[in-house]
Amino acid sequence: MEKRGAPVPDPERLDLRAIVETLRRGKADGAFLQGFLPATYAAGARFRRALYAHAARRPGGLKGRADEGYDVYHDCVVVHLGARRRAFVAAGAGSDQEISFDNLHVRAGALAGAWKGAGVEPGQALALILPLSVEYVVALLAALRLGAVIAPVPPMGPTFVRNRVERLAPDHVVTAERYRHLLGPGAASLSLLPLAAPLQGPAAPPSHWYAPDEPVARVLSTFGDAAAAPVEVPAAALHEALLRDGLVVLGLDEADTLAAPGFDLVQFQPHLLLATLAAGAAYAEVAPEDVEADPRVLDRLGVTVLGVSRSLRDVVLRRGSSAVPRSSRAWFRSLTEVVEPELWDTLARALWERKLPGFGVVSSAAAAGVHLFAPPSPPAIVPRVWPVPGKAWLLAELAAGSLAALNAAGMYTPLRDDAPDLTGMPRLVLARDPDGLVLAGAIDVGRQAQAYPTAEVARAVERVPGVQHAAVVVSPGGAPNDAKIVVIAFVEDERGPDGQILLPVTPRSIDALVQREMGKPFAPDRIEIFPLRPRLVEGVADEAWCRAQYLGGTLHEKARSEVFVLLSRLGYILARPKAAE
Repeated sequence: MEKRGAPVPDPERLDLRAIVETLRRGKADGAFLQGFLPATYAAGARFRRALYAHAARRPGGLKGRADEGYDVYHDCVVVHLGARRRAFVAAGAGSDQEISFDNLHVRAGALAGAWKGAGVEPGQALALILPLSVEYVVALLAALRLGAVIAPVPPMGPTFVRNRVERLAPDHVVTAERYRHLLGPGAASLSLLPLAAPLQGPAAPPSHWYAPDEPVARVLSTFGDAAAAPVEVPAAALHEALLRDGLVVLGLDEADTLAAPGFDLVQFQPHLLLATLAAGAAYAEVAPEDVEADPRVLDRLGVTVLGVSRSLRDVVLRRGSSAVPRSSRAWFRSLTEVVEPELWDTLARALWERKLPGFGVVSSAAAAGVHLFAPPSPPAIVPRVWPVPGKAWLLAELAAGSLAALNAAGMYTPLRDDAPDLTGMPRLVLARDPDGLVLAGAIDVGRQAQAYPTAEVARAVERVPGVQHAAVVVSPGGAPNDAKIVVIAFVEDERGPDGQILLPVTPRSIDALVQREMGKPFAPDRIEIFPLRPRLVEGVADEAWCRAQYLGGTLHEKARSEVFVLLSRLGYILARPKAAE
């Protein structure tokens, strides 16, 4: 007897409570999704009304009004007061640190009062140079209470931090004393705000009411051009996405604790944290290495919805599904990670045996959250994806992103006011089939479909003593959404007593500098050192020339040629500044 799926919802009368329950149970088959999702794409306003009505039915209600204004602080914190639930917990070596919604409200209010006295005004950008921690959450919510524009910067390395602070141009900066050195000498010119405030300080100001087009966040996208200008996320887009992603896509409620160890902070935060809080759930922060060392930490934190990164997936496959906490009811992954269908399918099947449905998301904080999702369902080696409900979109021609695709494959293109808007998004190839859409991967080459900051890393490498010029070559890896990163260092050769070429630097020293200055996520896959002089454009190595010469093998051939090495040395000698006469 054929097994029937859930009843197809009526697209004219969206019962989001029933829809969410069906999604949570992994019962949303193709017929169910096709029964209501297309209608939400065509009538976004109708879905928005249903979403806000669904959120307003909760005990704390909802203050934000679609298309009118949004109190982001209230709808992430105040709406949950009185229930004595935790909002955030961070795993620690000695003991875990956690904060309840009520304590978060008190501490964020005290900090907001102190910052207001220090001159913070609505609309000013406030950079948060902190790891995901209790202090980060308090500072983030204090900024939202004041109506500031939040600009998070993970403290990964001095070059990483200084370059991003310069590009984000914040009016104020918040950081801990242990991270101030990352700001360098320029810290003296920045408006540094205190990270803590006495609870008996100035009265907490009322929470800010953001206008629909007023920016709430200023972030740098991990997709597209790594040197692109910051993206400002307006209140209307962010607030709707927090409710949609928290309550519908992630399916969270007040009984849930979400953790996503190993998920890229720049790509996902602070959106994932705020969506969790908006749903009344708790967010658990734990370092990936701590989970790999002892997965029982997730049990201790009471995780119910687990974000599984590629590294955590491999831990689970090695140790068995028991590495996933007993408290879990679902797991999810990022669909912009490297596409390895067999490994993900093996994990999905192992967890499905424990009745743990898995789902996938394509999310970007710079694009106001989740855009594509693969709903919880029985394992499939090629999962079907769908644009999130209420999101207008176009399957566009790959060569011309504003034209509808004539064939079954094209590029996912969000629409804003009926015009294509790929701001903050990876360029993803989708193919239609009878059961939905298949995600084929990203057009752009990069790790996890992200843009690697080639020029930024090259300039950092040039600070290594002995390196004259540097370039970075990014080439496709062995799977979609993958890439291999090669750092090329050009040096002036030195000679040993036997006339053999000696290199003044080592790959290890270059790798150590990249990780120290930029952070571990930017470590290259390979480092090549050539006693050659590259083609220069405005004083720096021509990136396109280096890529062509390296991938074609020409740099290796030249490095073995005494003529090219001597010509390069001559070029360096001639380029040296003449000594003052």
